[in-house]
Amino acid sequence: AHNTGRLASTSMRGSLGVCDYATRVVLRSATVCGARQSSRPGAHQMAWRASWCSSVRFAPRFASPRKTHTTTTPTTRCMATGGNNMDDTRRRQHARAARAVPLKLVMVSKGGGSGMDSVCKEWGDKVGRYTSFSEIVVKSNPKNAKAPLDQLSHEAERVMKHLDASDYVVLMDERGEALSSEQLSKLIADAGNTHNAISFVIGGPFGHGEPVIARADRKLKLSAFVMNHQVARLVLLEQMYRAWTILKGEPYHH
Repeated sequence: AHNTGRLASTSMRGSLGVCDYATRVVLRSATVCGARQSSRPGAHQMAWRASWCSSVRFAPRFASPRKTHTTTTPTTRCMATGGNNMDDTRRRQHARAARAVPLKLVMVSKGGGSGMDSVCKEWGDKVGRYTSFSEIVVKSNPKNAKAPLDQLSHEAERVMKHLDASDYVVLMDERGEALSSEQLSKLIADAGNTHNAISFVIGGPFGHGEPVIARADRKLKLSAFVMNHQVARLVLLEQMYRAWTILKGEPYHH
């Protein structure tokens, strides 16, 4: 019986194909138990084999879960893309009527070069679409003082000359509070209701002098990073423009 089963298993190996080792194990077990009477499979055994192989060949090997397609609402917002993918509800939420309060940028600097001045003028002109805007540059260390405190004092004297009593003064300070763009737009709108102008002040390499600090109504930081003064100038100008587009409900800010 053992030899007969071996011959039957050998003859089946070529015909089973993809039915692999499991079929041979089943038939060999049947042979050992005496279920097979000859080395040549009978008609009913051939029919069973064909049926079993067919079921194995065409049955799926792994059950894959049914794919479903769901539509989700984006939870993040895009940056300015010229009006594409606008969050209309969000824009309407922050838009509000605001007086065209004049804006001033007073900066202590030695100059940023023609390239930087050109870029900043472009952004200053954009701010000028909504309100009057002026930029005032105070020379850094105007009296060539050796001591940092003396330098701060001299710069503060020059800065104070450009701050009117009715101005709302905002200092750019690395230890100031961080605002979102929406919060900055609210600051501009609220200050415009109570003051004649808003003055943003960027200090020199050692910061702001004591008179300027005492005059300030608010201190803000543009970033947790320490920025070059010209870079801070450019970032602040862009944020001024962005604030006005928020107040107007325009698609620049998403």
